[in-house]
Amino acid sequence: MAINMKKAAKDLIGAWNSHDVDKIASFFTDDCVYEDLAFGVVNRGKKELKDFIKATFVWSPDLKFELKSFFSAGGRTASEWVMTGTHAGEVPGIPATGKSFSVRGASIEELRGDKISRHADYYNLVSFLQQVGLLPGIS
Repeated sequence: MAINMKKAAKDLIGAWNSHDVDKIASFFTDDCVYEDLAFGVVNRGKKELKDFIKATFVWSPDLKFELKSFFSAGGRTASEWVMTGTHAGEVPGIPATGKSFSVRGASIEELRGDKISRHADYYNLVSFLQQVGLLPGIS
């Protein structure tokens, strides 16, 4: 039976929104590559992925995602989302500000069977830094 990729994408967002690290990791292959391009971070394998996810929930304990659009074709998926939360903890090299943020982004994924083997997040780091008060806004 073929996997319903849109349902899987919604389930993955739900796992992120429930802050269930193991559930999030269950969507990925053991040798996955997970990239956060805005911060230049590459996580290889589930251990690094889980460490990255745990750290994400430390710097934003109320982090949530809203899925805006999704499509899949030929072993790849793409989604647009909005990430919201509070910058309550330190991101490596970026001190906590306690300010909220809402940033649009997109993810591209490569699949192997019904698991994600490569995931890349793209979002506007400047917008995030402006919203949390670490960069001046542009008028």
